[in-house]
Amino acid sequence: MMQQLRKKTRLILFIALAGFALLIFFNWGLNVTGRRGMRSKNIAKIDGITISYQDYINYVRNKENSQKGITRDEIWSMLIDDIMWSRLLQKERISVTDEEIWAIIKNNPPPEIYNSEYMKDENGKFDWNKYYQLLKAPQSIQWLYQYEQQLRSELPKEKARTILTTLGWVSPFEDSILLLWQNTKYDFSFINIALYKMHSRVNIDDTKIENYYKKHKKEFVIPEKRILKYVYFPRRPSSADTTEARERLEDFLAELKLGEDFLKLAKDVSDDTLVEYRFEKESLVKPYLLKVYKSLKDGEVSGIFKGAHGFEVIKRVHKGLFYRVKANIEVSATTVDDIYDRINAFKESAKEIGFDSTAIDFEIPVRQTIPFTADGVDFPVNNKKKLKDFTFHAGPKDIGGPFSSIGGYYLFALDSIIPAKELTLEDARPRIKARLENKVLKDNLKQYMAELYDQLNTGKTMAELSKTDTLISYQSGIKDQTLVQIATAYGEEFAGVVASLNENEISPPLVTDWAGYIIRCDRKIITPVDSNMVRLLQYKRQERLNLITQELFTPEEIEDNRDDFFLQ
Repeated sequence: MMQQLRKKTRLILFIALAGFALLIFFNWGLNVTGRRGMRSKNIAKIDGITISYQDYINYVRNKENSQKGITRDEIWSMLIDDIMWSRLLQKERISVTDEEIWAIIKNNPPPEIYNSEYMKDENGKFDWNKYYQLLKAPQSIQWLYQYEQQLRSELPKEKARTILTTLGWVSPFEDSILLLWQNTKYDFSFINIALYKMHSRVNIDDTKIENYYKKHKKEFVIPEKRILKYVYFPRRPSSADTTEARERLEDFLAELKLGEDFLKLAKDVSDDTLVEYRFEKESLVKPYLLKVYKSLKDGEVSGIFKGAHGFEVIKRVHKGLFYRVKANIEVSATTVDDIYDRINAFKESAKEIGFDSTAIDFEIPVRQTIPFTADGVDFPVNNKKKLKDFTFHAGPKDIGGPFSSIGGYYLFALDSIIPAKELTLEDARPRIKARLENKVLKDNLKQYMAELYDQLNTGKTMAELSKTDTLISYQSGIKDQTLVQIATAYGEEFAGVVASLNENEISPPLVTDWAGYIIRCDRKIITPVDSNMVRLLQYKRQERLNLITQELFTPEEIEDNRDDFFLQ
């Protein structure tokens, strides 16, 4: 009741303010409909599917009404998922028939009906006869319609999920390879030469460096960079938002005094779906809640106290159980409008007196970004693509934004441009030398390892070679290693070579980016397959399914215009 009176008071104030705004509009000719006019544009386009302003607002309201505490970012992700689901179901022509829907309704009552005391027989079990009678009753039309709509929405998705699960299939050949990586153990030895040890055998003269520079001159251009300056407007609750949250709990306590049930009322009022809080150990309860809980006797209700995200009231029921109602302090639409007005005022002023001067008037610090290149604009805003477009098209007087972020909004202006620069031969020399050296080093190492391989084939041992050649490192006595362990320690290329060897066989040279290897398999043992090994197969199937699902449900192109509507 108190909340209804308070809401009506706000409605009267709103009507009065709206009337005043209309008076200004008609008599003074101010343009107060600019933001409303934007509603004719689309909020977004996801893989060619347009989302209108009104469709988005309706979707947001529906989600916020059905799920307490949900954020706008979570709603945005859900919207994308729903669109991708709709596209997949339409493309694959997956649907459900009336017969399928009716069969499920008859055999699978919704949870709230299945758990209802009214639907149980004298033995406490679900009474199917009562349920069938309920299905025929006229008063069931509303919940039946809701249940039907829910099934029509979810069943096609379940069919699609079943199909997707089969796509995670792993072939028998892949199974055998995965098992080989776990149930075969190796003893092995190897010699290796680190790539850097070949430097003394490499000589890159100036002629090669100059020729490379002339041939690849375009690669030695430092691209243009741009630096932006920005101001930040935090999205924080106002004092009115704090008062609003506290007043909600004051109304809650007032209604309790009128005889309302705490638990029933809390489920309607609380911003948290968890109202009943049970615990066995006090250490599991947050300290600030435990302090209030201990101050109460069984059946007592606390006053309003500060919680983690707002205000709270609890009722101690008995030891190990209390009811909890929360009123989070959230940024209201009114506060967001105030921030929007402040941002617009900043932009208008900046056009007249400049970005920096306006920031001084508004008492907001101006900061600079790192230099951005066309290859990457990395800044913590939601719409990085739009920020990149602004960065490389902005003129000296342009202001970009507002750009929304997790905690507020940014406005940007162009600070400076660092022109593109072509490196001189002298500036590029170290880079060119490193490139040429790396190629020559690997070629020389391949040749050197091939010579060592020939010596091993003539009867010399790895130990003998390592004693006469200081470039060689020799490792032996490595035992009972699976291919998984070998890959972790030495890399997958190394493990692949080991897997190809028979006992006492020596591998051809393996040259990687860091070293050259020749490997000898000393022993190879196949162990029985156990349940732990099967887990890798399951993991592989799940990994493949995740990749397929991610590809199906990740849009190729998202045009996000929410910043234009100031809706994030």
